[in-house]
Amino acid sequence: MNDILLKTALQAAQKAGKVMLREFQHLAATDIQAKGKNDFVTRVDLEAEAAIKKVIARNLPQHRILAEETGYSQTGGEYLWVIDPLDGTTNFIHGIPHFAVSLALLTNQRVVFGLIYEPLSGDRFHAFAGRGAFLNDRPIAVSQTTILAASLGATGFPFKAPGQAAAYAGAFKSLLSKCKDMRRCGSAALDLAYTACGRYDFFWEAHLLPWDFMAGKLIVEEAGGRTSDFAGEGLALRASTVLAANKALYPALLQEVGKHFK
Repeated sequence: MNDILLKTALQAAQKAGKVMLREFQHLAATDIQAKGKNDFVTRVDLEAEAAIKKVIARNLPQHRILAEETGYSQTGGEYLWVIDPLDGTTNFIHGIPHFAVSLALLTNQRVVFGLIYEPLSGDRFHAFAGRGAFLNDRPIAVSQTTILAASLGATGFPFKAPGQAAAYAGAFKSLLSKCKDMRRCGSAALDLAYTACGRYDFFWEAHLLPWDFMAGKLIVEEAGGRTSDFAGEGLALRASTVLAANKALYPALLQEVGKHFK
């Protein structure tokens, strides 16, 4: 079964990636629509999502799908795919080469498989529950940094939730004074994947949806890291705040972020 899942997910992600590569830096203004404040969808998001859903429906027709742009595909069934066809849409719109496809499979609310695919590099991160995490089929692990002052983090601005700006600004100021530096690159899925392989020591973001983090959550955990919301609770479909780090740094980070988000 694992072979079928990996084959299906990789095929779906690569199909979506081909759509992105074909259209990257060729979008017209008419290809972009606003879903809400600072929230956009493009023709490419929709075409990539349709390509993913087609592959899953053909290979695993009994599986349900929760997709960013079109919601639930059907009701009932044990298995649920949570998919983001293009994580980093704003980057894509502006021609910034940093975006990904994110696919997670859940059963009984538990993530059992996750895959994050970066079309421009061809890099693929994946994990099965209990079997470790991999980058291009090679095992990966979170960083071994133990001191917050030596750590490099990643974050994302809560640009869709201006009501969280004050809390975010306080947490950002506090963390920036204690860590080595932070990056804000515009794709939560890739931030989590990079945390899993040790490029970043930690990641935190204040306003996310399940397709942004479900695959990355499992990949980080299978790489030896810890994930939770800002209250220290496990990441479920309803979570909106996300913290991920190696196990040595996680307690201090949770304490710092938790002081600002009650």
